Amino acid sequence: MDKQMNLAHYFRYLWEEPNLIVIMGNSEEIIKGYHAYNTHYKINPQKSAAEKLNRIFAAAGLVAVSLPERESWGWSLSLPGSGTGLFCSIEPEGMVSGRVIQTDKDKNVAVVQRQKPGSEMTQSNFTVKSSDPVKAVEQYFEESDQNLVRIAINPNGDGVLIHALPGGNFEKINALPDDDLIALCIKLSKNNEIKKLEEVLLFYECRCNDEMILNMITRLPEKQRKELWKDQEKLEIECPRCTRSFTIHRKQ
Repeated sequence: MDKQMNLAHYFRYLWEEPNLIVIMGNSEEIIKGYHAYNTHYKINPQKSAAEKLNRIFAAAGLVAVSLPERESWGWSLSLPGSGTGLFCSIEPEGMVSGRVIQTDKDKNVAVVQRQKPGSEMTQSNFTVKSSDPVKAVEQYFEESDQNLVRIAINPNGDGVLIHALPGGNFEKINALPDDDLIALCIKLSKNNEIKKLEEVLLFYECRCNDEMILNMITRLPEKQRKELWKDQEKLEIECPRCTRSFTIHRKQ
């Protein structure tokens, strides 16, 4: 992609006294990259749930940086009572992509896929309780990962994720509103009261290309391929991750 990359800086810290891992970052550059990507590939994204998409980008970015070993993540959320679905993927090298999907208003299901390099993919499914994607991400950790996580994200894209190491506790942050939690973590980092472990760069981009889309079609069962092609000489295929459009010709 011939454009300047928008890089978002995320940091992982150790807060030693309460034995907590603190992740901090701002998603503004991811959102800028999303808009630049859409402009470059002439994608007209759905704008009705733009704020919710921004929040899943921010929350999923914090989650991806929270682990010392990078993984591939795929978040598929159907938010209850809204008819809004969200997809967000993050790759180990920091690549973020996603889209808004229209769903049934009565649907409230989450599918979370994770894969370490060289390992089998794991999948978790749960019923989403909140229309806020950030709360849905927290719910995943509570129900599927069985790990207590606190996430706070403000309208400016500033975000914090905190999770406890063995023996850690949330006593210092339990009663704090989101804005106060973010302010506290910024203060701790500026005063060097938490130990920086790692800096990670996240950016908006998608793996899709002509070869990947062609392989996706050719791997379909023969019956499905025939139903898809019918008598057409070419197909317009949309990337399921970012909605970029590809044209596939039959001779390929």
